[in-house]
Amino acid sequence: METILIFRKPGLDEIEEIRKLHIPDSCRIFFLPGLIEPEKFPGFKVLPIPGQLIRDADRELLSGILEFGDRYAGEASVSELLNLGGLPLWHYQRFRIYFRLQPVFRIRKVLKHFSQAEGTVFAYCNFPPLKLHGCLSPGIVIRARNEGVKQKKNYKALINYAVFFVLRVLIGFLRPVGSKGRKHLLIDRAFRQYCRHLLTMQPKLDNYILSPLFDLSDDEFLILSEVEPPKTSGSAHFRLQKEYFSGQGRGNRTLYGEYVLFRGLLSPRLHVRRKQLMDLLGRALKTIELSEMSVEERLIYESFLELSRTNAFFITKHLAYHRYFKTHHFVTVSSIDENSPATRCILDAARAYGSRIIGIQHGNIGDAQPAYLYTNTDRKNRIMADLTLVWGSHWKNVLVTRGNFSQDAVVITGQMRTDLITKLLERSGEFRVKFTTRSHLAVFASQPMPDKSLRWQAAYDVFSAFRDLEEVELVVKLHPAERESVGYYSEIARKAGLNQVSILYDVDLYELVAACDLLITCYSTVGGEAVYFGKPLIILDHHGDDLLGYHAEGVAWQVKDAGRLKIISDEILRGRMKPDPEKYREFINRYAFAIDGAATQRTLSAIRAAGDDIFH
Repeated sequence: METILIFRKPGLDEIEEIRKLHIPDSCRIFFLPGLIEPEKFPGFKVLPIPGQLIRDADRELLSGILEFGDRYAGEASVSELLNLGGLPLWHYQRFRIYFRLQPVFRIRKVLKHFSQAEGTVFAYCNFPPLKLHGCLSPGIVIRARNEGVKQKKNYKALINYAVFFVLRVLIGFLRPVGSKGRKHLLIDRAFRQYCRHLLTMQPKLDNYILSPLFDLSDDEFLILSEVEPPKTSGSAHFRLQKEYFSGQGRGNRTLYGEYVLFRGLLSPRLHVRRKQLMDLLGRALKTIELSEMSVEERLIYESFLELSRTNAFFITKHLAYHRYFKTHHFVTVSSIDENSPATRCILDAARAYGSRIIGIQHGNIGDAQPAYLYTNTDRKNRIMADLTLVWGSHWKNVLVTRGNFSQDAVVITGQMRTDLITKLLERSGEFRVKFTTRSHLAVFASQPMPDKSLRWQAAYDVFSAFRDLEEVELVVKLHPAERESVGYYSEIARKAGLNQVSILYDVDLYELVAACDLLITCYSTVGGEAVYFGKPLIILDHHGDDLLGYHAEGVAWQVKDAGRLKIISDEILRGRMKPDPEKYREFINRYAFAIDGAATQRTLSAIRAAGDDIFH
């Protein structure tokens, strides 16, 4: 019996190859979701690759990355060797390494599982045999093909960003923003989205997570605003928005990060120090290179090497902010996404001059997120934030029991943007007419999943399920990182035969949730927020992972395919299936503390108290 393993979309020639060369009755096909249409292989036994293998591969990779940081090379651990004087580059790149290697480790795990299978195993994947060393037996045949298309330089976006950068630098020179009297710094690096002012309820484009904090903070707080540069290749746009330059009514306390970076680049000392750190990094890498490594450790190490360009950029940016914080001191520096390298290089520079670093929860935290998982060595070396503000007791428990955070370093404050919920629910009818005139409104909260095939399959299943549901308006609410994905989802809807679907980016998420009758997602934070609004929730979970525990907590229906999604959605919209109010209340208590309109004030109080701790 022959086995076909599909890890990428096979070409038309390969589909024909499978049909012609293999006898259906004696051949099995295993595939990842979204890669093939089983009906194109009549007579073959076509099955999804077992989800348990995928889960095991992800866990082993995550464990391997954590252990690699702690393993010794010479007289120090890898993470210590790659910590360049307060610049922990290993921790900057762990998250990226995890998602870069995830497809490779999944293939390796599946190949090992099927290596004892009777007959030949054919694996269609993107990776050459070199990446699969150690898991190839004589009966395995690799059909490697790089399905990626070389992307053109994104000149339009780069030109727009250059204009933006120059304007922000000029504004920085012409409208200096001092730090005198400012005790706290808030970092604002998020995509701009439509939301509402916490006090006036007026719509605005702002940082969706931190907007309430900006609205209530006073002159003790300086806001550092920085915008993510566009990728140099691809087709993503970079739009020049007035909100990038207006200060949104808080211009007198908004410092532009582009100005700080430019001022740093003008300093000859920065370039001298940069060269010193790059040389130090080179010596550290040579020490690691000479140490004995397993096949898996070698893959992790090589993945770090592939990120060399970004390492050089983060070192440069860190030094620019190091120069700024030398003369501008703050008792606290707070940010969401505090473990991303673009933010961490700022926070680590501030920490060097005595600032207390505060992380603010911005999304769900779980076992599959290396950004929040630390070892005893990491804790000893103070790698995590000094204080982390979380939404509820569940998240604190995750960080303490699984992330290795200390109890007193995690404080529960609630989720700030929920402070608007009560007011928004009062206006749900007003919001509803903006989105539909039909009897029912269903929302699919999409995500830019690292697993491209799963992302495609999720959208296809949602569109297929709602294709024949009458009087239901389906709205796709794009994730903040999916601004350019309208065409992507439109094409999937067309293939699924769904003729009418709204795919929206520039709308207030909370207006949409307040107005809807049902919310569907895979593992988005928005799922929890549907519960806060009292809305029915379905999670589309192809592997049955229940990553965020919505199903286990009893607040979501779990489905694995389009057929089941259609049935459950129809039952909910007809009023035959309803959420359990008691389960919803318990979930809110554990995951959001309270929906009482006071989360922002609790956050402000926690930041001020953290600053007071430094002086008392």
